[in-house]
Amino acid sequence: MNEIYTASSLEKVLLHKKPRIERRGSMAKNETFAFQVVYKYNRFANDIEVEIESPIKEFITYRQVEYVACSTVNLWEGDGFYLSTIPYACPDILRPLKNGRAKGRACEYSTLWFTVKGNLPSGKHKIKVTLTAPQTEPISCTYTLEVFDFELKDSELIYTNWFHYDAIANYYKVEMFSKKYNEIMDSYIKTAVSHGMNMLLIPMFTPPLDTRVGGERKTAQLIDVYKNGGEYSFSFDRLIEFMNHVESLGIKHFEMSHLFTQWGAKAAPKIIASVDGRKKRIFGWDTPSTSAEYSEFLSCLLPALRERLISENLYSRCRFHLSDEPWGEVIESYRAVHSLFKKYMPDAPVTDALSHYEYYKEGLVDVPVCTIKSIEPFLESKAENLFAYYCCAESGDMYPNRYMAYTSLRNRVIGIMLYINKISGFLHWGYNFYNTVLSDEAIDPYMVNDGAGGFQSGDAFIVYPGECGALDSIRHETFYDGLQDMRLLYTLEDKIGREATLELLKKYGFGEGFNTYPHDEKSLIEVRYEAQRLIASR
Repeated sequence: MNEIYTASSLEKVLLHKKPRIERRGSMAKNETFAFQVVYKYNRFANDIEVEIESPIKEFITYRQVEYVACSTVNLWEGDGFYLSTIPYACPDILRPLKNGRAKGRACEYSTLWFTVKGNLPSGKHKIKVTLTAPQTEPISCTYTLEVFDFELKDSELIYTNWFHYDAIANYYKVEMFSKKYNEIMDSYIKTAVSHGMNMLLIPMFTPPLDTRVGGERKTAQLIDVYKNGGEYSFSFDRLIEFMNHVESLGIKHFEMSHLFTQWGAKAAPKIIASVDGRKKRIFGWDTPSTSAEYSEFLSCLLPALRERLISENLYSRCRFHLSDEPWGEVIESYRAVHSLFKKYMPDAPVTDALSHYEYYKEGLVDVPVCTIKSIEPFLESKAENLFAYYCCAESGDMYPNRYMAYTSLRNRVIGIMLYINKISGFLHWGYNFYNTVLSDEAIDPYMVNDGAGGFQSGDAFIVYPGECGALDSIRHETFYDGLQDMRLLYTLEDKIGREATLELLKKYGFGEGFNTYPHDEKSLIEVRYEAQRLIASR
């Protein structure tokens, strides 16, 4: 017998397991809300017609959920709070339906992801979904969506995922920053912006990230460098044009690519220059970060760059990276490059990912971007403008992350934690990292989602390459839901105060730090509903 149900967006529907049924949900007028329609046919069904009957039909879209192999479930010691502890078929890709028709697996569950978005009328609205497959009787289900008569306040969080420019050129086989490349890139950036991202990594020079020592990634460099007769000169025109363009797409903040290599600032990034009329690499792994040659280069570059960014009214929204995640034992080399940078850009905020508090305590990093496992001393010191991040190291102790093996709840709770801990920004390293570990090779993200075994599945990217641009994932949607939860709490705080808002969260099991939260979806849904009612009543 054929089946059909409605389910929460927090449910990762497995092929073999009947979902928990959820028949209702709630949202603010300007929120983006998702629910799922899950169905099973007793034979393969193609060309399924989808019919929606609802007074808010015009605000509803839907996509097919597709499955990928979650191959690396856990690289570190686990904590038991996983959707699966063995490799499994993970629901993740959200693909628009071809010709508006859905597909159904034979004797396994299939899913449609429904999105409700727009300036909706308040009230309770029925949404009836009917599926009609060839040579079968129609099957229907109904979902009730309550729209509260208020709007979420705008987010003040600065949010970035590192954009990997070589990934687009490699996957689509297009020239970097060509017309075709830019069209695809724009799709990726628009998708990121629509999910709350408002800061973008800008490739002044090829970002020295996740690259094997001595290796290279495809050149992505927007500053044109010239060296004639031993004298440096620069053209920033392409850089400024790029920054203005991405600003038109919704980017408000710019993180300028790292001026030194990852994990300790030991070398210069790859920099290409026209030297007496011939293009060549002038700096890279073979250039010590504090060498006289690179120091001379920076003494020419940084003042000129600062002046141009100020003249274009962009400088105040730029954040500068020196080296990603410098380790404790390399603090001497970091001190040296910090001193060099501040000599020419004394008012530029150094914003680097950190696990070691001493860098911030010494004043070497103005805006610390702290791993959530090491953030406690930063919270205790009430560090200003504190950012947070997570990556492949946050696998145990119930910390949130967006791995494929994790439940959607464990992804989404980050929004509430950002609110509780008064975090100013969030960074993730992998928006579209379609490479193996250390970028030895490019990969097909539909086949490889773990860096060829070096990351947990889902760590390296959160969007897929579609035919002409980015395809969303359930993990991307869920993370954005978490950001909306954060906005809901700030909206509530404006009504009842921060202390009362924290008390409400505490009642439902949400505590300080980044790993105290209830491990059931019901608590999150209920605290959201109570917050919505409190706001609407005022």
